[in-house]
Amino acid sequence: MTTNAAGQAGKMDMNGNDLLARAEQLAEAEDYQGAAAVYAEAARQGVPGAAIAYSEILIHLEDYATAEPVLREALAAGEAEARDWLADLLVQTGRAVEAAQLMEQAVGHEVAALRAATIWADAVGDRERAEEWYRKAVERGEPGALNDFGTFLSEDDSRQDEAEHLFRQAAEQGDALAFGNLGSLELDRGAPEAAVAWLRRSLEAEDQTGSTALLKLATAEAQLGNDDAARELYDRAVTERLAGAHVERATFLVERGEDEAAEADFRAAVENDDEGARYYYGEFLVNNDRVGEAVDHLDRAVADGSDAAHETLAKIYLERGAIKAAEDHFKKSIAAGWLSAVFAYAGMLRSEGRGDEVAALASEAERLGATPDQIAELTG
Repeated sequence: MTTNAAGQAGKMDMNGNDLLARAEQLAEAEDYQGAAAVYAEAARQGVPGAAIAYSEILIHLEDYATAEPVLREALAAGEAEARDWLADLLVQTGRAVEAAQLMEQAVGHEVAALRAATIWADAVGDRERAEEWYRKAVERGEPGALNDFGTFLSEDDSRQDEAEHLFRQAAEQGDALAFGNLGSLELDRGAPEAAVAWLRRSLEAEDQTGSTALLKLATAEAQLGNDDAARELYDRAVTERLAGAHVERATFLVERGEDEAAEADFRAAVENDDEGARYYYGEFLVNNDRVGEAVDHLDRAVADGSDAAHETLAKIYLERGAIKAAEDHFKKSIAAGWLSAVFAYAGMLRSEGRGDEVAALASEAERLGATPDQIAELTG
């Protein structure tokens, strides 16, 4: 297919716009190999924008080895957009540090410091270097920098006040994402009324189709007892195919005793392969005394990387008398950071006549944030 498309491109007496139009048609028809061949011809002829479009198709095809020199040549020729694509390619090919350094070098680029900060934080995991560049992005007044720096700081429980200060600064500038983040903070504080005010502003600030603020607003309205408003928002989130919408609406329905409708949502979430869907559906099945069905979904959840499913599986195996399997899941849950599993595991040890092993769990409980009273209760 690539050879034929390339041959046609070479034979056709097309100008640059014709080549780009033809390539776009092929891409829309999902003939990505054909589109790549025509974009390559347009790039060879020096058609503006063709090299970037060509590299974008190559990245979609995961042909990074071909895309990289195309992007480097475009960047050297002064096509600034190539820098962003090249940074993405470097991250995807395991060279995140090089990607961050590439953005650091982009003096005068509108969001270079912010992109560098994001890469240092998310792809490299160097929070100290990331904070340095978030601060530079804020100093430069890069769009979105205040909100993004606030989001970064909000991941540290000890820096919530700093994060809120940044969100409020961003909100003063009309940043809809900052409105949503302030709403989330108020939800976490148990202040749904204040959350609703911020979240509504977020959704009214601009076109927020697909915004996560929609689900947060639904949660806040539900907490205030405004079930009709919450239901409407959950329905809208499902219609807009928001990530997690089916699971969140299902949880809302369960709390109101609408189990049949809730299960339909859980099943839809599983079919869509939504994150966490199998775990939440498994928990629903356990609570409805359908443990046999639940185990399959919880096992799949564990296979998909769910830490939360271990403790529930441990309790199921313990009830069945499968002590070794229960112990294995309890240990995995504790290793993943679940404090509740420490206490459940201690209960199992005592019930099995192994109470002398419980004292050794105190250090794990302390590591996971247990209070002195909780540790005393554990070992008492």
